Amino acid sequence: MTTTLTVMTVRMWTLALVLTVAGLSRCLAYSDQTIRRYTNERTCWWNEICKEEFQMEFRCKCPRWSFCRSPGKYYNAYCSVMASGYIWKQPRLPRVVFKYSRK
Repeated sequence: MTTTLTVMTVRMWTLALVLTVAGLSRCLAYSDQTIRRYTNERTCWWNEICKEEFQMEFRCKCPRWSFCRSPGKYYNAYCSVMASGYIWKQPRLPRVVFKYSRK
């Protein structure tokens, strides 16, 4: 009975610690929305540079499950799954509509 109670207590504290760290990582991130354009209308590869330092345009759009993040404002930003550091919010890529005509 005591070992079951100890195991449950350890699991609860582990869960509380994981949830706290997950919540803190969101608080430790700074989000920037100042850049609104792209030089290329394409999707980045994982760990590719999505924004170069001192540039006012994104190089490419990070996939839906990742963030364009850098250690600070004046550093290169890479596509990453971590939501900590300096996060560059990327706007949606413009939707391209093709109009086909029959001849």
